[in-house]
Amino acid sequence: MRRRKRTMRHFIHHPIEVPILITPEGSNDGDRASLCNIGDGGLACRLPHELPPGAPVTLSFPSLNQECSLMGRVVKCNRFAKGFGVSILFKDAAETFKSKMVEQVCQIEHYRRKLLEEGRILDREAAAHEWIELYSNHFSETLSQ
Repeated sequence: MRRRKRTMRHFIHHPIEVPILITPEGSNDGDRASLCNIGDGGLACRLPHELPPGAPVTLSFPSLNQECSLMGRVVKCNRFAKGFGVSILFKDAAETFKSKMVEQVCQIEHYRRKLLEEGRILDREAAAHEWIELYSNHFSETLSQ
Protein backbone atom coordinates (compact mmCIF):
# COMPACT_ATOMS: atom_id res chain seq x y z
CA MET A 1 0.00 0.00 0.00
CA ARG A 2 1.42 3.36 -1.06
CA ARG A 3 1.02 6.36 1.13
CA ARG A 4 0.83 9.81 -0.27
CA LYS A 5 3.51 12.15 0.92
CA ARG A 6 1.90 14.99 2.86
CA THR A 7 2.92 18.46 1.88
CA MET A 8 3.35 20.89 4.75
CA ARG A 9 1.26 24.00 4.24
CA HIS A 10 2.71 27.32 5.29
CA PHE A 11 0.54 30.18 6.38
CA ILE A 12 0.32 33.23 8.62
CA HIS A 13 -2.51 33.72 11.11
CA HIS A 14 -4.15 37.03 10.28
CA PRO A 15 -4.61 39.26 13.39
CA ILE A 16 -8.25 39.42 14.52
CA GLU A 17 -8.08 43.12 15.41
CA VAL A 18 -7.45 43.99 11.76
CA PRO A 19 -10.69 42.70 10.21
CA ILE A 20 -11.02 41.54 6.62
CA LEU A 21 -14.27 42.24 4.79
CA ILE A 22 -15.08 39.88 1.95
CA THR A 23 -17.50 41.28 -0.60
CA PRO A 24 -18.89 39.31 -3.54
CA GLU A 25 -18.66 40.98 -6.93
CA GLY A 26 -21.72 43.16 -7.59
CA SER A 27 -22.55 43.58 -3.89
CA ASN A 28 -22.09 46.57 -1.61
CA ASP A 29 -22.20 44.48 1.57
CA GLY A 30 -19.25 42.48 2.79
CA ASP A 31 -19.01 39.88 5.52
CA ARG A 32 -16.40 40.12 8.24
CA ALA A 33 -14.12 37.10 8.00
CA SER A 34 -12.89 35.28 11.08
CA LEU A 35 -10.21 32.70 11.80
CA CYS A 36 -8.19 33.81 8.77
CA ASN A 37 -5.00 32.19 7.56
CA ILE A 38 -3.10 33.68 4.65
CA GLY A 39 -0.71 31.61 2.59
CA ASP A 40 1.10 31.87 -0.68
CA GLY A 41 -1.69 32.36 -3.19
CA GLY A 42 -4.78 32.53 -1.04
CA LEU A 43 -6.73 32.83 2.16
CA ALA A 44 -8.80 30.45 4.28
CA CYS A 45 -11.40 31.88 6.66
CA ARG A 46 -14.83 31.55 8.24
CA LEU A 47 -17.78 33.60 6.99
CA PRO A 48 -21.36 33.87 8.24
CA HIS A 49 -22.80 33.40 4.73
CA GLU A 50 -22.19 30.92 1.96
CA LEU A 51 -20.28 31.96 -1.16
CA PRO A 52 -20.42 29.72 -4.23
CA PRO A 53 -17.19 28.32 -5.66
CA GLY A 54 -16.05 30.44 -8.59
CA ALA A 55 -17.55 33.64 -7.17
CA PRO A 56 -15.26 36.67 -7.61
CA VAL A 57 -14.69 38.56 -4.36
CA THR A 58 -12.93 41.65 -3.04
CA LEU A 59 -11.05 41.58 0.27
CA SER A 60 -10.76 44.91 2.07
CA PHE A 61 -9.18 46.06 5.34
CA PRO A 62 -11.21 48.97 6.73
CA SER A 63 -9.30 49.42 9.99
CA LEU A 64 -6.05 50.24 8.17
CA ASN A 65 -7.44 53.67 7.23
CA GLN A 66 -6.20 53.35 3.68
CA GLU A 67 -7.67 52.26 0.38
CA CYS A 68 -6.45 48.73 0.05
CA SER A 69 -8.17 45.76 -1.49
CA LEU A 70 -7.34 42.38 -2.98
CA MET A 71 -9.16 40.50 -5.71
CA GLY A 72 -9.78 36.77 -5.67
CA ARG A 73 -12.28 34.01 -6.27
CA VAL A 74 -13.86 31.41 -4.03
CA VAL A 75 -12.45 27.93 -4.64
CA LYS A 76 -14.17 26.07 -1.80
CA CYS A 77 -17.02 26.67 0.64
CA ASN A 78 -17.93 24.15 3.35
CA ARG A 79 -20.76 24.40 5.88
CA PHE A 80 -19.74 24.30 9.55
CA ALA A 81 -21.85 24.34 12.70
CA LYS A 82 -21.41 28.11 12.79
CA GLY A 83 -20.90 29.63 9.37
CA PHE A 84 -18.90 28.50 6.38
CA GLY A 85 -15.26 27.64 5.80
CA VAL A 86 -14.21 29.50 2.67
CA SER A 87 -11.02 29.18 0.63
CA ILE A 88 -10.16 32.08 -1.66
CA LEU A 89 -7.50 32.08 -4.35
CA PHE A 90 -5.95 35.45 -5.19
CA LYS A 91 -6.68 36.58 -8.75
CA ASP A 92 -3.13 36.41 -10.10
CA ALA A 93 0.56 36.72 -9.20
CA ALA A 94 0.27 40.50 -8.79
CA GLU A 95 -2.57 40.11 -6.26
CA THR A 96 -0.60 37.39 -4.45
CA PHE A 97 2.38 39.73 -4.17
CA LYS A 98 0.14 42.59 -3.03
CA SER A 99 -1.43 40.28 -0.42
CA LYS A 100 1.98 39.76 1.18
CA MET A 101 2.53 43.52 1.42
CA VAL A 102 -0.95 44.08 2.87
CA GLU A 103 -0.52 41.25 5.37
CA GLN A 104 2.81 42.68 6.46
CA VAL A 105 1.08 46.03 7.16
CA CYS A 106 -1.60 44.14 9.15
CA GLN A 107 1.04 42.30 11.19
CA ILE A 108 2.86 45.57 11.92
CA GLU A 109 -0.41 47.17 13.06
CA HIS A 110 -1.07 44.17 15.32
CA TYR A 111 2.44 44.55 16.78
CA ARG A 112 1.93 48.30 17.33
CA ARG A 113 -1.38 47.70 19.15
CA LYS A 114 0.17 44.96 21.29
CA LEU A 115 2.93 47.35 22.36
CA LEU A 116 0.33 50.02 23.13
CA GLU A 117 -1.43 47.58 25.49
CA GLU A 118 1.93 47.11 27.23
CA GLY A 119 2.32 50.89 27.62
CA ARG A 120 4.72 51.53 24.70
CA ILE A 121 3.54 54.13 22.26
CA LEU A 122 5.02 53.91 18.78
CA ASP A 123 3.87 55.59 15.62
CA ARG A 124 3.32 53.38 12.59
CA GLU A 125 6.74 54.10 11.10
CA ALA A 126 8.66 53.28 14.29
CA ALA A 127 6.58 50.12 14.80
CA ALA A 128 7.30 49.09 11.21
CA HIS A 129 11.07 49.49 11.66
CA GLU A 130 11.02 47.48 14.87
CA TRP A 131 8.74 44.73 13.47
CA ILE A 132 10.86 44.39 10.34
CA GLU A 133 13.99 43.97 12.45
CA LEU A 134 12.34 41.31 14.64
CA TYR A 135 9.97 39.37 12.37
CA SER A 136 10.43 40.04 8.66
CA ASN A 137 12.71 37.05 8.02
CA HIS A 138 10.22 34.59 9.54
CA PHE A 139 7.33 36.25 7.70
CA SER A 140 9.16 36.11 4.37
CA GLU A 141 10.27 32.50 4.84
CA THR A 142 6.78 31.35 5.84
CA LEU A 143 5.03 32.87 2.84
CA SER A 144 7.67 31.81 0.31
CA GLN A 145 7.69 28.08 1.06
